[in-house]
Amino acid sequence: MYSHYSSYAYTTSISTNTTIENVTVFLPFPAGTDGGSDPVSELWIYDDTGTQVTDWEAAVVQTPHGPMLRLHADQLVGEDRYVLWTYAPNGSVIDRQEIGPDEIPANMTNRELVRDPTRYSIAWQTTVEHDIETRYPVGNASFIVPANDVAATSCQDPWSETDTCFTFTSVIGTTYEADQTATVTVGEIRFEGWNEWGFWLANSFNTFEATTSPAVFTDDQQGWVSVDGQLHGGMGRYDGPAR
Repeated sequence: MYSHYSSYAYTTSISTNTTIENVTVFLPFPAGTDGGSDPVSELWIYDDTGTQVTDWEAAVVQTPHGPMLRLHADQLVGEDRYVLWTYAPNGSVIDRQEIGPDEIPANMTNRELVRDPTRYSIAWQTTVEHDIETRYPVGNASFIVPANDVAATSCQDPWSETDTCFTFTSVIGTTYEADQTATVTVGEIRFEGWNEWGFWLANSFNTFEATTSPAVFTDDQQGWVSVDGQLHGGMGRYDGPAR
């Protein structure tokens, strides 16, 4: 009488403040049998206008750090643009403008300039026909790899006594060519596993959530960068009906 639904979801982004060429990015990516025989078949990439990007090469490949998602694009079009914030003396926002580098005002009194790079969003999702281990997913469910130095830690915002929290490290790699100084940022990687069940409106769930810190690359810093990871598992209920 109960319906069950188990799924994984993965999101991240790549941002650049100027156009770069011959771009290759290596990303931590879910590994395990739950990804299926073609793990990139459910990969979606969008530019910052919401248009799907279809000309990137995507594959899971072996690296010195284990299997990772390799993305390659001949060109990522980026714009050197900014958001100009103007504030009242009491700190409230008066105005927000998107401007180019030639429009930056000489007088920056009560103003703040923030870079607004071009952002490409990456998403992956899959469903499975079995319950996902959400309390201790590392080694027991599909999980992003590499995930090194996994260590238990206290949960800062626990839901209940079932919560489990861990720290880990991973790596992100990139190479590219640019005619001018470029800043390329791989945003936070977020990976989640969910079990949901219910009958009509009596729904419940349990879940884990893993995130990594962003990685920032400049012309004099390409290659591999270490990132820190946080895993919060065991959130939700664990007394649901058998599948």
